[in-house]
Amino acid sequence: MTYKVSKKHLVEQGLIKPSPVDRKIVSALLERAEIDLETAERNLDPDPECAYTYSYTAMLRCGQALMFTRGFQPDVKDKHRTIVRFAGIALGPKHDDLVNDFDLMRRKRNRLIYEPSAPCSRSEATHALSTAKRFLRETRKVV
Repeated sequence: MTYKVSKKHLVEQGLIKPSPVDRKIVSALLERAEIDLETAERNLDPDPECAYTYSYTAMLRCGQALMFTRGFQPDVKDKHRTIVRFAGIALGPKHDDLVNDFDLMRRKRNRLIYEPSAPCSRSEATHALSTAKRFLRETRKVV
């Protein structure tokens, strides 16, 4: 990952706050991530941007599950970025490449939302879907 951070730093910056561990929420997030991935797969051909966005959303839900499992939740400020950073902590350095992809997808998804003319190819969407599936698998191992 291009930047290293600790849970302590995220707490001190007010980006995360303690939250009771709720296994039902974690389970619901992971189940919803599965549905997001199915939706992404169904939309690869008709709408690659939709597939990309749903792949990213699945990863975001997995990141939230990682946070909730460890007794934290993100604050409103920089929520998506904070979830990506926390995922890097939770998954550890052996998954830096995966977390870097998550961060790249976060930035691309932001462009897709705020720059309607930003392109999204089927190839990008396919890679995003593959990355999101791997992210879900790794999240399940840790959770």
